[in-house]
Amino acid sequence: MAIGNKSAEDQPAALTPRESPLVSHRSRRRRWFRLAGIVLAILPFVVAEVTLRWFDRGPTVDLSSDPIFDTSAQRPLFSFDRAEGRYHIDSSRYQFFRPASFTAVKPHGTRRMFVLGGSTVQGRPYETETAFPKWSELRLKAAMPNVDWEVVNCGGVSYASYRVAIILQEVLRYEPDVIVLYCGHNEFLEERSYNTLSPGEGFLQSVVSCSKLIDAFRRVVKGDNATPGRQNSSAQKLTSDAVTRLDLVDGMRRYNRAPRWRVAVAEHYLQTMRRMIIACQQAGIPLILCVPAADLVATPPFKVTLADGVDANRFAEFWDRATDIALSEPERLEACRRCLELDQDHAGAHFIAGSLHWQAGRSRLAKEHLTAARDTDVCPLRATTPLITGLRKLAQTLDVETIDCPLRFDRQNKLGHRLPDGIPDPSLFVDHVHPSISGHQMIGEDIANRVLQLLNCTADSDAEANYHELAQEQLRSLDETYFNRAKQRLEGLQNWAAGRAGKLSL
Repeated sequence: MAIGNKSAEDQPAALTPRESPLVSHRSRRRRWFRLAGIVLAILPFVVAEVTLRWFDRGPTVDLSSDPIFDTSAQRPLFSFDRAEGRYHIDSSRYQFFRPASFTAVKPHGTRRMFVLGGSTVQGRPYETETAFPKWSELRLKAAMPNVDWEVVNCGGVSYASYRVAIILQEVLRYEPDVIVLYCGHNEFLEERSYNTLSPGEGFLQSVVSCSKLIDAFRRVVKGDNATPGRQNSSAQKLTSDAVTRLDLVDGMRRYNRAPRWRVAVAEHYLQTMRRMIIACQQAGIPLILCVPAADLVATPPFKVTLADGVDANRFAEFWDRATDIALSEPERLEACRRCLELDQDHAGAHFIAGSLHWQAGRSRLAKEHLTAARDTDVCPLRATTPLITGLRKLAQTLDVETIDCPLRFDRQNKLGHRLPDGIPDPSLFVDHVHPSISGHQMIGEDIANRVLQLLNCTADSDAEANYHELAQEQLRSLDETYFNRAKQRLEGLQNWAAGRAGKLSL
């Protein structure tokens, strides 16, 4: 090739129209115009949202709108008595709630606290007279005798968090000074599926429910007095009151190992708790969350089944040895180990192993197995670890005051030493989840102390003596029939939770 001649590869490439400076500049201008158009289209909605938030400081989260349920069948918990000028829990709800009332117009100097949750809030198997909201009320009155404390017990039997959220939506209108929530044990009770919740829909539902603009639009379309709620065709109808699986004749058979369903239940619970927390924060109402506590030691799993694919005959050989109280502890523990090798999520084997370790004072191993027995119970009537740890993390993330009942109830070990062992003391429960009266008093004390801190109140110097007198007076007001009714109710609760699969003889 002659010097001075250049090949085609050596020739500078000509600028294409895409690469020319003028065309490139025009392309950038078009992109900027498109972006500006999008911004200008969104801007009015942003301005409207900011304006509504500025002038309307009320709650924005629509707690009656649920990603799973159509809640349109829900009725208000309270009805207004014009003659008395008070709100009362409607008598039609007494199957699930106990009577409670408060003044329609809160008098000056009155502090009002609503306590929401399930039967633990209500005080079952006793009633509201010995439930922790009552002990909180007495402690608050003892600490500040000059203040009129209204503590309203909204505990509903078998009410899960998604039902409690609807009640919270209502009571936020009644001038509360404090809200207390105790939810978690009832999340697995009602029949429902999660096929209607598509990926990402839960997040979008949370975003939409927080919008002032969308809330205002909904109220204009439906009317201010319309009952809000999810009413699309894909949502499952939420019955007006709780209908649990165990209320049905074949209820226990409806429970089976369903890990994906249990994960979805936990996600639904945490999403609902998050929405309730945000609603209280947006309304500027102090909130106290109670982490639910349950008995691990004296409560065997309510239903035990064998995993699919496990050799039933081989498992039965070890299971018979694990349940044979005539054998030594090491022999039974070895049998439990062999059972768990075959079926690692067998609640019965975990419970027996945990019980044997607890009786021997081996706290770490006892906690590991007893917690696993609760979490793998085929019929979960107690809040599981994903719910409990998720709630603790949620409270920490959103900076919410908590009463950690499992930690509060962990006062001593099996040997009676004042050493927490990670296991709530079984003496503080009357059944699988309901605290004894002394357990309720402990929770009530903690809540009252936290309320005084949240409201920047100073307790009277004679608060403890005043409370002791009020507490004794409260107990003296309860006759023998009160405790007999509790005994009968406890037997009913035990029958309701009967039908365990598997023999857990200790």
